[in-house]
Amino acid sequence: MTKQKAFRFHFFLVVFALTILLAQLVVIPRTAATYAKAYPEVAYLAPPTVTALVIALIGFEVALLAAWRLVAIAVAGKASTLQSRQWARIMTVSLILMAAIFAGVFFYMGSIAGVGGPAMLFGLLVSLALILMTFSIRHRVTGWLKTADTLHRAN
Repeated sequence: MTKQKAFRFHFFLVVFALTILLAQLVVIPRTAATYAKAYPEVAYLAPPTVTALVIALIGFEVALLAAWRLVAIAVAGKASTLQSRQWARIMTVSLILMAAIFAGVFFYMGSIAGVGGPAMLFGLLVSLALILMTFSIRHRVTGWLKTADTLHRAN
């Protein structure tokens, strides 16, 4: 992988991280407060839901950090090392935990608390699909690392 491609990857990872940070600190708390005012009968759900969503997004940030490290390892030409497999594993586990937390929130809201309607079922299904997709993502990342290592050795 060239340094120019790595710069592009790093740039988009920073954009994703800043967007998630904005969501954690501003968007989610304000949205929860707005809905708590509009629907006082379920306002008690706001604090645990905000907490769960912020923790889930921390998992996504860990996955972004792992992706950052994987790109740096690919640039260094050490993609077939134990370190790259560990970072791929960290990325996989953090994405699965994030999706599981989202699935738990959607399940609780839709089934137990009885709020949200069909959107909660859709969110649950998307979260479960993300868990399955994470394994495919890991497979692709490890394949990409092997290709990057082969190209780096050829140069």
